[in-house]
Amino acid sequence: MHRKNHYRKGAGVLLALGVGLLSWHTQTSSLPAQVMSLQDCVGKPYGFPGCPVKPVSSSSQAQAIPPNCGDGRVDQGEECDEGRFNGLSECTDHCKLLFCGDGVVTTFLNEECEPDFQEVYALDKSTGKLTTEIRFMTATCGKYCEPPTCDATGLCTGGCSFTFLDECASSSAGTVSAQTSGASQTATQAETAQQAHGAASESTSASACGNGIVEPGEVCDDGNRYNFDDCTNSCTHAVCGDGVREGIEECDDGNRNDFDDCPNDCHIAVCGDNIREGREECDDGNQNNFDECPTDCRIAVCGDGVREGQEQCDDGNFMNNDSCPNNCRLPDCGNGIREGKEECDDGNQNDFDDCPSDCRLVVCGDGVREGREDCDDGNRIDSDGCSNRCLLARCGDGTVQSGEECDDGNQINTDSCSTLCRKAGCGDGILQQGEECDDGNRINTDSCTNVCKQAVCGDGTVQSGEECDDGNRKDTDACPNDCLLSVCGDGTREGLEECDDGNRNNNDNCPSDCVLPLCGDGVMEGLEECDDGNVLDGDDCPGYCRLPVCGNKTREGKEECDDGNTLSGDGCSANCLTESVCGDGIQEKDEECDDGSENSDDIPDACRTDCTHASCGDGLVDSNEECDGGRYCTSACLQLGVFQRKDTQYGLFGLTVLLLGGGALYLLRGKGKLPSQAPSVPQEPASLDDIPLDELEMPWHKWEDGKRSK
Repeated sequence: MHRKNHYRKGAGVLLALGVGLLSWHTQTSSLPAQVMSLQDCVGKPYGFPGCPVKPVSSSSQAQAIPPNCGDGRVDQGEECDEGRFNGLSECTDHCKLLFCGDGVVTTFLNEECEPDFQEVYALDKSTGKLTTEIRFMTATCGKYCEPPTCDATGLCTGGCSFTFLDECASSSAGTVSAQTSGASQTATQAETAQQAHGAASESTSASACGNGIVEPGEVCDDGNRYNFDDCTNSCTHAVCGDGVREGIEECDDGNRNDFDDCPNDCHIAVCGDNIREGREECDDGNQNNFDECPTDCRIAVCGDGVREGQEQCDDGNFMNNDSCPNNCRLPDCGNGIREGKEECDDGNQNDFDDCPSDCRLVVCGDGVREGREDCDDGNRIDSDGCSNRCLLARCGDGTVQSGEECDDGNQINTDSCSTLCRKAGCGDGILQQGEECDDGNRINTDSCTNVCKQAVCGDGTVQSGEECDDGNRKDTDACPNDCLLSVCGDGTREGLEECDDGNRNNNDNCPSDCVLPLCGDGVMEGLEECDDGNVLDGDDCPGYCRLPVCGNKTREGKEECDDGNTLSGDGCSANCLTESVCGDGIQEKDEECDDGSENSDDIPDACRTDCTHASCGDGLVDSNEECDGGRYCTSACLQLGVFQRKDTQYGLFGLTVLLLGGGALYLLRGKGKLPSQAPSVPQEPASLDDIPLDELEMPWHKWEDGKRSK
């Protein structure tokens, strides 16, 4: 039987090695008298009186399927993942590896059985805690399941096959011993464990499970501590469906679902036993892989690339026109259904209708007469007795008939009489021996010369079918090697073309004249945005024929600057013209001055904040000014004199007029020209000049009782 080497993944998961370690906390005060310490339990069968037992947990419940199981990638919590092939290989539907010693008989791993094992007490070398070991059972006689052999690295080989030893004596019923794996390398005989168990039982109680006597409360007692025979270690028969694997059960998932990993009889489903159970989709009781139920008990799936079941083929795709159609049945020519590589199928086997019996369309010239062909000579020669349409020629019956020049009764076209019953001769249109061509005319400039020689492009003569012939084989001159003038825009670069992109667009990489654009030739073409006939960079069209773009941080064309943006006020305007920045300490073209931080509108003679010189009219009196603003300051910032002021001039003019008027009155009065006044009415002086000096009030005058005193 084929053997497989296998590893079991994951620290602490040691069934592949034959060892499983389970730890739990104990209290030594609860141990009976016959067990003095935990050390006394080492080597004893699990459940030995006085030794601790594991608490009931949910570990016996069906393990949940990892959330990403089936995606084809091994994720956390998965031991394997083969995608849609899970359950069809050594990777289960739960993404767990199958192996010899896992308690599941897997037929496609060539397992015949799963070895029995015994759980015994042991000490964990790393923690010193009491644990249990799973030890495979061996036998000295009879039929038993051979366990795998595991080395210290965890590599296990062989096992899971029946071994037939000498028949056991009726009294011994087989001697069975527990064997540790390569990871443990300790051998403990089950018989010794049973004797120790029996001794402990006799010292503690007259009634104990495992003493070989069925006592009250026991359903059975086979006198051993092997939990996987007909009588469990609790002296009861195993109950299938309680979620605890014991007795002769091969599995127990705690449910009554007959179509999961553990059927209702608690025996692993065996493909080929004619009973559909577990996750089998069928079971026809045989190992024939090509009937309705393949040997893996899975219904054949057409398109999975595996031919099985009643499939005649399976190429792993869903192409209906290849060798294997989508129904995984080989095409049946003549069934009236076109499938596979059939080109036709008319439902009959008539070889001479439109669809021959091989379901391939008729091909004239393939050498096989079929379909509606009169003949098929396997060539494309139209003058050999069977035309290119596979029709028989009439000429050639050996009789010269009307319209025939000759008829030699054969199908040899190179003799003196052609198959068209014409006498052989250059120009008769029949290619005969010694002729390279024969076009049936006497025109020397067509493709076939008058001596029946094939016209050759490059012979220097323009013949029929040629547009040019320059007598050379140079393909990059005005006449290409095919003697056809190059056509710009046909997608083929030839002749003097520098490019040919297959279109007439003049504004792509290849212009419509198939000559690469040349910047500076004055013609805008290709991807050029401009072309002013020169390669100067300082004009409107730079030397690379692309329009300048203000704001790309590259000074080009007539740009005075380009600072990478289109903002004004930063020294370079939005249209890339240089602009001055007043206050930067640099006198630029439109500035009169720029002293940077010393610019001021409040300090005389300073450069103003608008970068202009101090000037008359700015409101500050500078060193070269007498004044700046005000009533008596000229537009040239000069101070007006007293007599230059208009109000002074107006005052003097008024005073002059007053004096002149007073003088005139005085003169007139002195000469008696003025009328006299009545003596009874005192005359008031007309002006200050008319008052006598002695009547003028002076500061030193004093008044008394309304009269003045002198």
